[in-house]
Amino acid sequence: MSATIETQTYDSLSGIPRIDIRENLSLALSSRGNVFSILREILALWRGPGKLTPQEYFYYRLWDPAIPFSEKRRFVGKHAQNAMHLACNSQYWYCAAADKILFHTIMAGAQMPVPELIAISAEGRAIPGIPNVTDADALAALLRKPELYPLFMKEVGGKYSLSVISADRYDPARDEVELLGGTRQTPESLAERMISPRGYLVQRRLRQAPALAALFGPRLWSVRVFVMHGDAGPRVHRATAKIATGHNPADNYWRRGNMVGAIDLESGKILRVVSGSGAQLHLDDVHPDTGRPIVGTQVFQWNQLRELVLAAAPIFAGIHSQSWDVALTEHGPVLLELNFGGDLNLAQLATGKGALDDVYGKHLEQFAFRV
Repeated sequence: MSATIETQTYDSLSGIPRIDIRENLSLALSSRGNVFSILREILALWRGPGKLTPQEYFYYRLWDPAIPFSEKRRFVGKHAQNAMHLACNSQYWYCAAADKILFHTIMAGAQMPVPELIAISAEGRAIPGIPNVTDADALAALLRKPELYPLFMKEVGGKYSLSVISADRYDPARDEVELLGGTRQTPESLAERMISPRGYLVQRRLRQAPALAALFGPRLWSVRVFVMHGDAGPRVHRATAKIATGHNPADNYWRRGNMVGAIDLESGKILRVVSGSGAQLHLDDVHPDTGRPIVGTQVFQWNQLRELVLAAAPIFAGIHSQSWDVALTEHGPVLLELNFGGDLNLAQLATGKGALDDVYGKHLEQFAFRV
């Protein structure tokens, strides 16, 4: 079973990838033949700078003899990643990125493009000019307004899109909300779900950039941009396209069928696209919904996207390793969220290369992290 599966929790997504060791070891042995050489390599990489676990070794297919061992040492596991982010980023800035109401308020105040916010449902919180609807009946009434759709709802403190709701329209004849993919729920059931201790943001759902929609359908893509904000100011170090497929309500990689693509920083073109992980990792040249080739695609308004992220990065001066998610919309790049460091696995999967290159190593040294 791949790590990219449907049943996920916050703990499973934030921890070590779940991998079928038996399936992956069998594939590795078919290529390498010698289990002892594999075990020696696993031990060496666990002791190395990336602190890779056996699961991560197979997750990235590092048994592949075509990958030089020097390159394998550049791959970063979750244990090392978290230590690196904590060394670079001030804990006092964590909520500025993680709390979505706070992030929206900061970005809107800085006049940065963010999704249109229609309402929030969070006890004790407030954004001037935005209704805070914490009563289930009142929230159900809001969801009965056809003119607001399509909508996208996400938890204030949510991560990995686990709790998101993507709604296409309200059907007054049946008094139901039609969700992306055709599932229907009553406004009351959705409202009850959204009246949680942390609350939700209710946003107008963004539309895909027309150039991308014409090729790959209407599912919104975003770009994960890794920015190093050090002594010389912010610098874009890597970027990956998060490619949504099917009826997935978000482009997060763990959702079955979604893909990730490596972006060339100079041209903005997608160079390599993958889906799955470990034994189930595949190179994908075409989009499964349309059959159109993805590799070689020019990211919509790439230069504008880079400039936007570089302008936004210094606002969060205490976060020196930043991972931005930027939507590619009909109106240009829109900032979705900022991750406090962010998972490095997307870039490592997309490029097939480890994140711990010389440039990132020097960035870590600025903050006294010894590789």
